[in-house]
Amino acid sequence: MAFECTQCGKSFKQASRLADHMCIHTRKGPFTCGVCEKPFATKNALIMHMRVHTGEKPCTCEICDKPFTKTSGLSSHMRTHTGETPYTCGVCEKSFNDNSSLTQHMRIHTGETPFTCEVCDKSFKVKSRLTLHMRMHTGEKPFTCEVCKKSFSANSNLTQHMRIHTGERPFNCEVCDKSFTQTSGLVKRMLVHTGETPFTCEVMTRLSPSQPIAVSPRICVFIREKTISE
Repeated sequence: MAFECTQCGKSFKQASRLADHMCIHTRKGPFTCGVCEKPFATKNALIMHMRVHTGEKPCTCEICDKPFTKTSGLSSHMRTHTGETPYTCGVCEKSFNDNSSLTQHMRIHTGETPFTCEVCDKSFKVKSRLTLHMRMHTGEKPFTCEVCKKSFSANSNLTQHMRIHTGERPFNCEVCDKSFTQTSGLVKRMLVHTGETPFTCEVMTRLSPSQPIAVSPRICVFIREKTISE
């Protein structure tokens, strides 16, 4: 039996887990974190949450030694080693190693975006995207480069930036062996080899119908606006 949240549709195997989750929506609970003031329905849930602040990760994978704060996190991780994907989408039959991944995937089919920004009302399918979006409003940049002290709102941006210092180019072209710091650079390079023109400028095509010109969407908009203004 699954216990489903009436607010966002997320489901849980235990009623107690649903009760903890509902505190996120109601922002009320008998047990409150003394650090971030997040509310919880049970004392055990609060104890588990405190590990986020203390950094405690008592559950360790016996195969790769990766630590986790909860046994549920460890259980999901173990499936990456076993290849087990017991949670299957009823629409497209794609399978996942944990229920939360399936819940997020289902929103592709339903179009549901339950996580809404309180500032601009933009909504998202997953909470992590809302967290990242909120930094646009707050200006928060918690990820800092240890070399040049430049900061970023997302860890992925910091990872890309670090390649400037390390010289790492992990994305290699299989045709000419040229390497890039980002996947976007590799994609553009592959277009040179394949001759594909996925971003075709409508204005330039009218000027030269026999030879479509591949440009980035940003350049295409610039050309269109410049032509209209003239």
